[in-house]
Amino acid sequence: ASCQKVLGGWANIANEYATKRYRSNLINWGMLPFLTDTDHESLPFKNGDYIFVPDVRKAVEEKAAEITGYVVDANGLKPFTVTLGELTDEERQIILKGCLINYNRVEK
Repeated sequence: ASCQKVLGGWANIANEYATKRYRSNLINWGMLPFLTDTDHESLPFKNGDYIFVPDVRKAVEEKAAEITGYVVDANGLKPFTVTLGELTDEERQIILKGCLINYNRVEK
């Protein structure tokens, strides 16, 4: 997850997370652990596409059951749906603060 964040990633999209540790690392780095039921070959995006998720902060804050994102390509916008699974309130706050370090930072 740290490599993904350093390379500019803000989210990960998976059918499931094989280990709780990987999912936790995403959250601790402030990345969104998106889940989808769609088979990866059937998703509307491919490597190198841009993805736009409007109002994602609001969705995290309001515990939205589903989040609509859009693939941005030369043909326009193609919608797709993801979830965040079962996030605890603390995990949501870590994501909203940007990372675990910011979450634990003591403001003076």
